[in-house]
Amino acid sequence: MDGFKWIDWNLDKIAAHGLSAEDVEHAFQNPISEHMERDDDSFEVLGETPSGRIILVVWRHDEEPDVLEADGVAVCIFVITA
Repeated sequence: MDGFKWIDWNLDKIAAHGLSAEDVEHAFQNPISEHMERDDDSFEVLGETPSGRIILVVWRHDEEPDVLEADGVAVCIFVITA
């Protein structure tokens, strides 16, 4: 399972759009579009929040992952905005 890295910076950005970390994680894990790579090496995906709101999540693989999977590979999603 992908881990999410939340810091004040990205929590403040999504809060400005009326979203919580739980909303964004749910939308990320319940996509209604493909995860598409952008020109800046980030990704975007359309997803649905638990309340049914459709949002665009912009994310990248964390450059300093804190979570290691069982095989020793770090998998962490850093949300840029939603």
